[in-house]
Amino acid sequence: MKMGDMIFEELEDLMHFSVHDLPNRGYAVMEEIRRQGKLCDVTLKVGDHKFSAHRIVLAASIPYFHAMFTNDMMECKQDEIVMQGMDPSALEALINFAYNGHVAIDQQNVQALLIGASFLQLQNVKDACCSFLRERLHPKNCLGVRQFAETMMCTTLYDAANSFVHQHFVEVSMSEEFLSLRPEEVLELVGCDELNVKAEEQVFEAVLAWVRHEQEDREPRLPELLSKTRLPLCRPQFLADRVQQDELVRCCHKCRDLVDEAKDYHLMPERRPHLPSFKTRQRCCTSIAGLIYAVGD
Repeated sequence: MKMGDMIFEELEDLMHFSVHDLPNRGYAVMEEIRRQGKLCDVTLKVGDHKFSAHRIVLAASIPYFHAMFTNDMMECKQDEIVMQGMDPSALEALINFAYNGHVAIDQQNVQALLIGASFLQLQNVKDACCSFLRERLHPKNCLGVRQFAETMMCTTLYDAANSFVHQHFVEVSMSEEFLSLRPEEVLELVGCDELNVKAEEQVFEAVLAWVRHEQEDREPRLPELLSKTRLPLCRPQFLADRVQQDELVRCCHKCRDLVDEAKDYHLMPERRPHLPSFKTRQRCCTSIAGLIYAVGD
């Protein structure tokens, strides 16, 4: 009797057989084949660095290459593709990621990886890099992280870094990053309602430290910066003994006028309604309070 003639009981006549780890095993085999330099059909070049790979693996794992190899782009037929503007180590790590789904992120490579992942449209790697940076925010690096996040259009990371800057303004103002800010960046920061300061005196000291860091170039910006500082909220004794006696303030007519305005706030309460409202509005930090950093790092 032939198989086709056999009679079966009324059971479902279809069986599904699966090897669930086959895709992973297949990628591992392809990775090993690549390491042996076999069956590779494309080379990615960055400067003097060349990396061989398989088009099908790159297309399956990296959206940038999927678009390149399936939409009849010029590079689709090229054996060697030049990758402009990418860090060689980052590209190598992301090629390896295409094969094994793993990438090691550290402080030395996180920016290059994030830039590379953004270029290759690897959103999951980009998100992982952002999480790495967000979890390691510190008063010494948060301004740089914020600027980098803005450049890379990483909204969540930018918001976290911006909140951290506000929450830890006093410590941030003592960092080299703060002293290196552009004038417009300091103006924006000093004018912010959400600075976490115990007293407005701390904002004044931050402004003076920034100006004195490059005094010759920055001294002309002092009046504008002090106009953003809420001098009326400073204690009268601080205004008289510290602000008014500072050499940079004494040598500037506009700065002296701002000090007089603040002193009048204390001496003549009836004139308070004539002041711009922001100058007498207490700062109130609403940033996320759960950000933790190690002071000793």
